[in-house]
Amino acid sequence: MFRRIKKLLPTRIKKAALSFFSREEIELPLGNRAFIFLAADYGNIGDLAISAAQALFLAKYANFPHVVRIPISRTNALLRSVKSQINPGDLITIVGGGNMGSLYPDIEKLRQLVIRTFPKNRIVCFPQTLDWADSVESDRTLTRIVRVYSQHPNLHVFARESVTQRKLDALFRSHSSVHIGYAPDIVLSATASELGSVVDAAPAGILLCLRDDRECALDSAQRSELQTALAHTGHHLEMTDTHAGGSGLSEALCAQLVGEKVNQFGAAKLVVTDRLHGMILSVIAGTPCLVLPNSNHKIRQTWKDWLGDAPQVRFLAPGDMTELPELLSELLAVPRRELGRAPVAYRHYEGLTQATVHS
Repeated sequence: MFRRIKKLLPTRIKKAALSFFSREEIELPLGNRAFIFLAADYGNIGDLAISAAQALFLAKYANFPHVVRIPISRTNALLRSVKSQINPGDLITIVGGGNMGSLYPDIEKLRQLVIRTFPKNRIVCFPQTLDWADSVESDRTLTRIVRVYSQHPNLHVFARESVTQRKLDALFRSHSSVHIGYAPDIVLSATASELGSVVDAAPAGILLCLRDDRECALDSAQRSELQTALAHTGHHLEMTDTHAGGSGLSEALCAQLVGEKVNQFGAAKLVVTDRLHGMILSVIAGTPCLVLPNSNHKIRQTWKDWLGDAPQVRFLAPGDMTELPELLSELLAVPRRELGRAPVAYRHYEGLTQATVHS
């Protein structure tokens, strides 16, 4: 009988019931707090690095005594508890990354849920890439984004590259409550040591870090051509990825995974990747990097906007594969970037600091 009734219930009622019965309580520190909602607690090391760097940024540049991470896997469970304890002076931040728009609808729905839940608090969406397409589904997603975001009276949304910035400016041109900002991916504000790296080995070999998911842009022929060119360099080739697997991971394990990945990238003479954070973690580790495109604009535009002048980072479009051997030789010979400072100057984050700092 229970199963029969369950099948007849509307989805929204079943979701509401699940949310109610999975509620958790969280003990929050006293005083004004900065929250990081949708913080990564799963094995995507790029997303883990974003969450870690966002916490570091808030601790360094925002005048909040406490930074509280709300893991994405526990958003629904903890939301009511946080809401019942929220102070007017608390800052709500939402994790940066590349999950705004239609490509990852479940995460976008959670972002909108957080925005609707805290109408009286300043909310800052850390630097994001907006994904959209020429489709009815994408148009509906953008329409809903504009409707939900614009209902909040004090929302700051930061684009992490100029393509997203132009699109957000156009979407929210007539909505003054939504403030569009522009800043690099937040991981570029961190140093290797701040992300837990203890790189001390002499670099050797080439590290290949390629996508195998919905954002992959290289076809099989281009992958084969790449493998051949890498083999001809005479350097040992090692395969890696920025996915470690798992979910519901502890903050300690998340930090360990990020530090170990920066160490691995730092131990290579060259990294070849089509992952955005493959490029970013390479730069942080000081390792030269050959960058290939993914299926949307985020990696090419991030390189062009923020890292195009870095001699250790070169971008190669699929149509320019004839240049591959020469680029590999140049990057294997280029001096490594000095560690101890963030790859991008702080001045590019001043707008983000102004949006987050507690007065």
